[in-house]
Amino acid sequence: MSRGGAPPPPPPLPRSAPPPPPAPAAQQSYGTLNIYYSGERFPITKDRFIIGRGKQSSDLTIKDPNVSRQHAMVEYLNGQYYIVDMGSTNGVEYNGQRVQRKVINEGDHFKVCDHELRFSYS
Repeated sequence: MSRGGAPPPPPPLPRSAPPPPPAPAAQQSYGTLNIYYSGERFPITKDRFIIGRGKQSSDLTIKDPNVSRQHAMVEYLNGQYYIVDMGSTNGVEYNGQRVQRKVINEGDHFKVCDHELRFSYS
């Protein structure tokens, strides 16, 4: 005997959602990114590391009147490090070309005015 019709269909199976993006690695698999400047090593320990002339407002201070107070920033975003010009007067150069924003790769050299910054994951 029928009890008033067919049983309701089973609920649809959940669609397999794309996996969530992986959590950003602490400092990628390379280790900590470091800036080598003037014979010293400066580890990048935060997501926004400021390079500039201002002692209070910079994580790496370059004492040069041609360097802006907040000249450039090393930004960690979506698992990669970038160097970002923060609207400085004299810019950031990579291979002789002024850049606004660029991914930082192992061994890259950037110039902030006449100051060379080398980046390494070791």
